[in-house]
Amino acid sequence: MISIIPEGFNDFCCKGGACRHTCCQVWEIDIDADTAEYYQQLPGKLGQDLRRAMVKEGDTWHFQLDPRGYCYLLDPDGLCRVIKELGEDALCDICTVHPRFFTYVYEYILCGTGLCCEKTCEILAALPGPLHFIQEETGVQLTFPELLTEMGLEALPEEELHFSPDLTLEGLTQILQNLSATEPIDAAWTQDLQGLLAALPEALEQYRSYRAKAPLAFFDRLYQFIFYRQLDQEAAYGMETLARYARQSTCFIFLQAARTGDALEAARRWSEQIEYDTENVGLLLSQQT
Repeated sequence: MISIIPEGFNDFCCKGGACRHTCCQVWEIDIDADTAEYYQQLPGKLGQDLRRAMVKEGDTWHFQLDPRGYCYLLDPDGLCRVIKELGEDALCDICTVHPRFFTYVYEYILCGTGLCCEKTCEILAALPGPLHFIQEETGVQLTFPELLTEMGLEALPEEELHFSPDLTLEGLTQILQNLSATEPIDAAWTQDLQGLLAALPEALEQYRSYRAKAPLAFFDRLYQFIFYRQLDQEAAYGMETLARYARQSTCFIFLQAARTGDALEAARRWSEQIEYDTENVGLLLSQQT
């Protein structure tokens, strides 16, 4: 297998307590069987607290969340008690790997970290030029178009491999309607979409006004990164569909950045809602066909 990783991502390091959006919230994290068994036998107060935080549904254990929506093992300093007291090796599989992802396309393993992590967005924003992808075994660097050629995937016109912020009212309406059909992560997501749909001309004007000051190089890297993450769906949907999905997703993030002035948070929030619910990704991809 040939491992591919985006430029800069070998330097990824969790921000820990400095993160504004800890991954130890919102989601109920499943615990693999081996780790659950280890936690069941762990002595001391940490072992007791772990067992109180664990719930079994069917054959699967998971961590329940406190009334604020946080993991019970998250300390006030934003750090995990398991890591602090036992080390990272004591984490369950999901907590060890997150926010990393690994997808498989033919003989390639496509690696990276998810945009729901603010550190990922910061890495993308800090890159000095176009996004490159590195073959880990050889160190060869490839642009996104070069990577697709290297992988033998369907050739697309050059303009479909880069982000263009052009958007019509009809296009914006379609994007918002598609997103409205997804399962919402919270009530605020639904309310925001409803507000946008109720004021489409104003939203489009904000979008177009933002183009003159937007960090277009960042949005181009973002578009290619979103596209890259879904390349394992090429056989099921085709490259044209993946390009439309990436473009619509980036256009929405662009709109939210125009409204809030925070492009990185707009990307993180979109990913939290879409990329970490495979049913939402599948729905959006199927809407493009």
